[in-house]
Amino acid sequence: MTRNPTSVLFVCYLNSIRSPMAEGLTKKYYGDEIYAQSCGLKAGELDDLMVAVMREKGVDLSGHSAQTLETLADTSFDLVVAFTEDAEEAARAVFAGSDTEIIIWPTPDPTHGALDVRAMMNNYRSVRDFIEGRLKKLFG
Repeated sequence: MTRNPTSVLFVCYLNSIRSPMAEGLTKKYYGDEIYAQSCGLKAGELDDLMVAVMREKGVDLSGHSAQTLETLADTSFDLVVAFTEDAEEAARAVFAGSDTEIIIWPTPDPTHGALDVRAMMNNYRSVRDFIEGRLKKLFG
């Protein structure tokens, strides 16, 4: 994009970790400039570890309520960022024929891997920091 979008939608599988992180960070850093929303292919449950690592960045997502691409009230976005190939494919179907730009940031699911809480928290932080870095690179 040559200029920052005025609206962005973040899409992942369950709208419970990656996409709400991106929505929350976008609102924190670009709230006056960019309207941000998130959704999933399916509606997941609120993830307590996601809420905890976002709180470390001063972002309160304890009230996040998951939504799906199908239940979105507004589908007029300048940019859609998908975090998985399935999310990208679904977004392309929903936004076919529109001017919406769709990009993919392949991002691992932080719930995969080690099961101890310390390792999982580090996985979540790593995903959060990756998303934060991508946002700052894309939007300045």
